[in-house]
Amino acid sequence: MKITDIKTIRLRAPIPSERQVRSRRGQRNYRSAVLLEVSTDEGITGVGSCSGNGTLIDVIVQTVLRPLLVGTDPTKIEEVWDKAYFRGGTREFGSRGVGVVALSGLDVALWDILGKVEGLPIYRLLGGAKRDRIPVYATALYPDKIESVLEKARALAASGFRAVKVKVGFDLAQDLEIVRAVRATLGREFQIMTDANQGYTLDAAIEAAGAFADLNVVWLEEPMFMEDIEAHARLRKAVRMPIALGENLHTRFAFEAFMARQAVDYLQPDVARAGGISEILKISELAKNYALPISLHTWGDGVALAASLHLSAALENSPIMELDTTHNPLRTELLVKPLEFEDGFMTPPQGPGLGVELSQEALKKFADASFEEPGLWQKPVASV
Repeated sequence: MKITDIKTIRLRAPIPSERQVRSRRGQRNYRSAVLLEVSTDEGITGVGSCSGNGTLIDVIVQTVLRPLLVGTDPTKIEEVWDKAYFRGGTREFGSRGVGVVALSGLDVALWDILGKVEGLPIYRLLGGAKRDRIPVYATALYPDKIESVLEKARALAASGFRAVKVKVGFDLAQDLEIVRAVRATLGREFQIMTDANQGYTLDAAIEAAGAFADLNVVWLEEPMFMEDIEAHARLRKAVRMPIALGENLHTRFAFEAFMARQAVDYLQPDVARAGGISEILKISELAKNYALPISLHTWGDGVALAASLHLSAALENSPIMELDTTHNPLRTELLVKPLEFEDGFMTPPQGPGLGVELSQEALKKFADASFEEPGLWQKPVASV
């Protein structure tokens, strides 16, 4: 079997104004996705998802990955990955960043192909499921009037969620007020995570972590600038609140730098950013050496969510996974058979490969090759 073509599929879905949310990065006004499709000479295709700038990813695919990899065997995944990263041209775009993002989509597409060749779902190719169902937490509670936040929290609990993430990193007093109110509403046993999206200074993060620890919060996620390993190490030493991060890190090398410095408690690689399934497997093995758990970041489209479910099912050190519950048609409409949540859990698709089929109607509805990523967020917020 040989690769005959690699192409990108760029999608955009507007978010109605009443459904838009505001994080530290600003107000989100649409959801976007870049799918990467790999074709073969035996008629089997694979698809993966890339979480990054569509214009740059398209350039990398057309000028680097496609010329380099057409004619290679897609089932020899590690060889293809190494060729694209170590001996190819993606590192011309940096050892981290958008080149790795493009490689992430490629890697997932190759696993999709291998699963179809073998007639097995990806999680079985990875050694089988370590659990029948995957616990998921809801990313849903964004800054708003207290009663509005609590109304959403109660609705999530009623729908079966047992864990929820609250977006913080804004005004510290407001952050604490919201988290205290959510804790009082949902009870002491309900799991609550917090995510600052790099919004705190070290001093603010220390104060927030102390207060969150008293509220039995599971973790404080991405408290400060993602590249500042020293600040995270100092924070972790100063507080008893677990620190989570990783959605913006690329490759095992970036993750190991945080592990070696004892700067993190929960690792959160994103399969559409960190290097794909293959690289997260390596990150997971490194994490075992440090006795650290993996909680996959999954804030993307239906393809990325399916890949994450396969990974989370197969990893021994993955106790819970994220489920974005904000308005996202690229998650809810992109697949012919949407991935379903039930009573706090999800399961990976059972078909060969990813086990998903793209909706042709959705591909036509959301196709947009002209949009530019800078419009994705409006009104960015300064650090606390």
